[in-house]
Amino acid sequence: MSDTRAEARLDSGIIKLDGPAIDNLPESPGHYRLLSSGQSVMLVGHAGDEGLRVAVRTACQNSPAAGVALLEYSQTDTSDSAAAAAEDEVSRLKPLYNEGYGRFRNSELILPKKGHRIRKAMKNP
Repeated sequence: MSDTRAEARLDSGIIKLDGPAIDNLPESPGHYRLLSSGQSVMLVGHAGDEGLRVAVRTACQNSPAAGVALLEYSQTDTSDSAAAAAEDEVSRLKPLYNEGYGRFRNSELILPKKGHRIRKAMKNP
């Protein structure tokens, strides 16, 4: 698996993710990274017009982000530039919890072709 450590830090630096830190986030568009305690990127997301505070709070409540302890964010002028920056980071870093880049990437979608048999395991003697 590729190394998901962030090479360049975002504008905010690394912030410990807790309730007061989320409450102090700005209400402007931007993109963010959720990091593990070892500073590996676990999730990359973006905030549109709702603002970083709402987007990070939603991501922490709705995602299966086990092991997320740190946060980095960067503010942008528009929601389109935030989405583009987040998309670039997802394709470059391939975080664990972003769709399509996880540990079990496409493993549940691969089915045998028509006419192919699935081998069954042999019974124990």
